[in-house]
Amino acid sequence: MSYTTGQKCPTSGVYKCSRHPSNTIPLSIGETFPPCSWGGGHGATWILVSRA
Repeated sequence: MSYTTGQKCPTSGVYKCSRHPSNTIPLSIGETFPPCSWGGGHGATWILVSRA
């Protein structure tokens, strides 16, 4: 499952940036996917790594 910056998180868990896989973030249901903070910051595609 993947989601982009600005979308609401449908599943609580840990997500990684598709461009910078070492950058992971925890998100809870209803939170908004942020831009990636690596590489100067950019809109990102976030991929679910593990559910919380």
